[in-house]
Amino acid sequence: MVQDNGLGQEMFLSAYNTKDKDGNTKMKCYRYADDPIEAEIDENKIDNECLGERTLVYCVSPPGENEWSKKIQSPAEDLLQQLNTLDIRDMNEAVLKKYPLAGQSHTGAIVKFYNDMGDSTKVGQLIEIIGIKGRDVQKNTDDDHEFSSVLNAFSDVPVLHAIAYNTLDRPISVLEDIHHQIYDIRQQVVSYIASVLGDDQLSAEYVLLQLLSRVTTKSTGFKLGNFSLNLSGFPNHITPKTDKDKLCLSNPASKCFADVISNLTAHSVELPLTIDTLNGSKFSPKSVNENLESGLLQLVDGTTLIVDETVLNEGQLVDSGVRNFQALHNLILNQTLTYEFPYSQFNFDTDINVLTLSTSKSMLPNHCAIRIEAKHPLSEHPTTHQVSEDNLHLFRQYIQSARYAGYDIPQASSEYIQTSFVNERKDANQRNMILPTQEDLMLRMSLARLAALSFGETDLTPERYDYVVHLERQRRMRTTVTQPECVSR
Repeated sequence: MVQDNGLGQEMFLSAYNTKDKDGNTKMKCYRYADDPIEAEIDENKIDNECLGERTLVYCVSPPGENEWSKKIQSPAEDLLQQLNTLDIRDMNEAVLKKYPLAGQSHTGAIVKFYNDMGDSTKVGQLIEIIGIKGRDVQKNTDDDHEFSSVLNAFSDVPVLHAIAYNTLDRPISVLEDIHHQIYDIRQQVVSYIASVLGDDQLSAEYVLLQLLSRVTTKSTGFKLGNFSLNLSGFPNHITPKTDKDKLCLSNPASKCFADVISNLTAHSVELPLTIDTLNGSKFSPKSVNENLESGLLQLVDGTTLIVDETVLNEGQLVDSGVRNFQALHNLILNQTLTYEFPYSQFNFDTDINVLTLSTSKSMLPNHCAIRIEAKHPLSEHPTTHQVSEDNLHLFRQYIQSARYAGYDIPQASSEYIQTSFVNERKDANQRNMILPTQEDLMLRMSLARLAALSFGETDLTPERYDYVVHLERQRRMRTTVTQPECVSR
């Protein structure tokens, strides 16, 4: 993941002339190298064509990448083994703050891009690189040196010279033809999710739809497609003192649910929303002494963020805690993350799926909220439902193929939805019931798209819209308190 693309450029010498032992002049390539030049070079005779600029970018291993995804990326050997082969070691203390998930094992490197390749990189972007490992960054010990390099803070950090790179808009995986069994797979996925929700099939349906959501349209700050969900009904939990500084869920019921999500998604991050976490962590990236320190919410697109409110205890939020809460609030509402610089702030687009777990109504805004109706207390079944690796592979293939499938609303379906909605409002008015609102219709349309994709359908049909209306009626029947206001999109 691109963590910091603001390190600037550096001049480099791609080739230089040297003389062999017989006195013959030869040109030596020095393009993808960092080692000191031992030969004496006449600076006045350096060809301008041999001088160039390369862009410096700091990259880290993808935060929240789940184990099964790592194995798929490197089927022969896992990433750690490959990096050990390249002798990429742990980072120094100065750059540990550049990884979003503090305390978790990861790797990082300075990547040097050539020929304007690095100009198109964006922070938070997931990329794969083909390159050559260079010499680790060496700290400049010459106190009399006229210039200070931005790389001085990156001493002993590995260097990769990029020959080519590719952006990964979606997880790498070989899609199989599963359309003929998609209905069966869908039901198995719903049952798998329901197994950690007290066998609540309706709540599991909404979780599945949430996993399929993503930002599909961006226009001047307005985004369509993302769908945040609040699951209430989880038991309260007091975080042990030994776990207060850990970015992992300590509530057994929440953890069991998070384990299922990690088995289905390539990237997932657990966020226990305790007072200590809010006050003691940093959610937004911030530039400190010209070094962009990461924030917990600097994640790759497509990451599922599981926010656990069941561990929220009494206490006072300090200024940093209030800022962190606002950053999370803004991420859910607008799918943007603020990067703080000394004299300015910039909002960068994100595409993070947010699942909020709570005991009662969530404090955070969500597009939709549903209360779990478990057939047995969640706390009595703290173990994850066992599924074979072959079935999990099918589940992942199904979720990925459905998430990135095309979608269209035929004219006939559009007219049917308009007529149905108008008739529903008329009927509610005659019965002196609450009229469905424009926000209700927008939520239904969003759910209808996700439901159609979940059934392997690329066109919205009247039957699928009615299916979503039925789901929504069931969900609203569970509401015993005021319905949380849905977010307009």
